Amino acid sequence: MTIKKHLLEAATLMGESAREDGAWKVQLISEGQGSSGFYSRELLEKYHSVFDEVLSFKNHPTGWDGPEARDFTEIVGEITGETWVENDSRGMAAIYGWYLPDPDHKDKIERYKSKLGVSIYAMGEGEFNEDTGNFTVTSFESDPYNSLDVVIAAGARGKFLESMRKVYEHRSSSKASTASVVVEKKEIGLTMDKELEDRFAGIESLLQGLATQKQENAQAEADANAVQAEADKRVEAIVASLAAVESARADLLPSQVASLVESAKRGEDVAPAIESAKTIATEAREAFSKPGVETGRIGESLKSAADLGKAFG
Repeated sequence: MTIKKHLLEAATLMGESAREDGAWKVQLISEGQGSSGFYSRELLEKYHSVFDEVLSFKNHPTGWDGPEARDFTEIVGEITGETWVENDSRGMAAIYGWYLPDPDHKDKIERYKSKLGVSIYAMGEGEFNEDTGNFTVTSFESDPYNSLDVVIAAGARGKFLESMRKVYEHRSSSKASTASVVVEKKEIGLTMDKELEDRFAGIESLLQGLATQKQENAQAEADANAVQAEADKRVEAIVASLAAVESARADLLPSQVASLVESAKRGEDVAPAIESAKTIATEAREAFSKPGVETGRIGESLKSAADLGKAFG
């Protein structure tokens, strides 16, 4: 399923000092899994230019306000010139650019750089996998509202002047992605903006709910299929038993046929009973067919009272 959404990813200022003009080298996005989706090398190489000369604001748009609600008084810097792609310390592709703080904010950014972060705000499209809950970014839009914003607490890898090597040493030493995020948040101090964290938590909860519901639906379907299969099996057995009784009808007595039919309807295995009934029916017929044995009802009606008197003479 293809969807369009705003992407929020941490960026990192590289090095320990600024360029002569006051600009810092910044890594905007790195190849791999980020906070908002998965970014491939091909994606970064093809679309990095959408971040050329983007502005930097005091923060991402908050609440219900869209990017159009921001004004120029909130600008704190910009990416100067063109961005480019090169390998990071992991050997993975990343988009880089030069971040130039606004003169009115330069001193404050440098003063509080250890407690601040920067994060991209961009519109993009991607594929959402409903089975895994993963979102793969397939393109960035060249949107005038794309920006690289200063935030109080950036997402993973978003701290000013933080060495990328240190961050990825923590990441590589983790045994699971969730544990890695916890290590980064606690030891490096990289926590998401509270509002964004709440949003992501809500999305994660929704996806978990959908996954749980899907599992429950799958289990219910499996149970229903099992019940249906068992019912079909019982019906087939009953039909087969009734057919066997009908096939043996000529060799059985009427009372035996009636009894076997009732047993078949209850789902009982009548095959042994049919053979036993055949034997009994055969022996009965042979016994009644011997000389001196009469079969049938014997009786005569008396025509008159005189006949009755003669009978009891």
